[in-house]
Amino acid sequence: MSISTRTIDGGKLGLVLSGGGARGPFQVGVYDRLLDDRRFAEGPAVLSGTSAGAINAAMIACGFSPQEMMDFWYEIADDPPVMVSSRFFRSAFATFARLAIDEMLRAPKRARSDFKRFVARARHHWPPRVGTLSALVVDYYLSCRFDLVSQLLDGIKEPFLAETGRLRERLTKLFGGARVPAKRRLAINAVDVHTGRIVRYVTAPVPVVPASEYIVVPAISVDMVLASASIPLLFNPVPIGARLLWDGGLLVNTPLAPAVALGADQIVTVLVTERHRGSGPLRRFGRAVERTADSFLENAYNVDRMLLLERNRLSKVEGSPYREVRLYEALRPLQDRTLFSAGSYLNFQRPMLAAMFRAGQRAAAEWLLQGPPIDRLETRHDVVRPAPRKAGT
Repeated sequence: MSISTRTIDGGKLGLVLSGGGARGPFQVGVYDRLLDDRRFAEGPAVLSGTSAGAINAAMIACGFSPQEMMDFWYEIADDPPVMVSSRFFRSAFATFARLAIDEMLRAPKRARSDFKRFVARARHHWPPRVGTLSALVVDYYLSCRFDLVSQLLDGIKEPFLAETGRLRERLTKLFGGARVPAKRRLAINAVDVHTGRIVRYVTAPVPVVPASEYIVVPAISVDMVLASASIPLLFNPVPIGARLLWDGGLLVNTPLAPAVALGADQIVTVLVTERHRGSGPLRRFGRAVERTADSFLENAYNVDRMLLLERNRLSKVEGSPYREVRLYEALRPLQDRTLFSAGSYLNFQRPMLAAMFRAGQRAAAEWLLQGPPIDRLETRHDVVRPAPRKAGT
């Protein structure tokens, strides 16, 4: 498709795809269902993605069909293209052994003081129960000997757990070279490791914006896509020019701004986090992990969303430099506790990926039946408004 691709009502469509690891096939299912609807059948003219969303955005920009996209994800499942770093564990074990020996040599001199501190912590773990001893040991080292934890972390001579060299080879094969032959406007988003700033690579000129954030390139490279998908601590950061980059999901998980800058008149955003409306305590550790991850991803979207909707409001002011961009309510999974668990972000097994694809189709079908709904500041259900004042108060 050319960049003039338009929706049925004449506006350029932008598709924004969030990060989400193994939940990436959910976005493919959404895309598959949208293509069946006459309002979105021509596909997006502008794409902006982060992490797994960057990979999907790049494939869509190249004209890949949903089936071809799923073939790529299934290859990931059948032959995971990341390698756990032996240097990470080699240095971790060596540091642990050195610290253990040092502690044994110093134990006679510190036995009395250490024993007193250990007993002081033990009072909080009485009477004994299953797991008490493990909890006590962890409690002691975190509260009384955190210096050992710090030394262990500093002794690991690798800043990541797994290498992504084979994933780079896989992406190079997928796109037929080191460059992504995009046929549509494309933005890939990452974060500079050293400065902590957002770096946005775009394939077309953008209006006057902070120059440090936008880098116009003739083509998106495989390394840019790989950098956007390199989860900190889990995968190695990627050097591009003078920058060292990793996952854009840290700061800009749902990058709306580049879609606007590249000319989108209306935007569909695909999130991979469920819309939670529950209340009450979290009863499982896995649930707490999931909500922590979801909160990071959702907060990034809410910030971008509010900025865009505020721009839309200001666009109606005479002489405003802004133009109005229609923002649809985010397209996200229907609630399914059996599928969207904490582990689903990294569960790349083929049945899980297929289930994510079907979940995307279902969510898109439901979203389309709703209008699809347009996001406006005054129509949000999660905004708490003050109660009207009574007369005389």
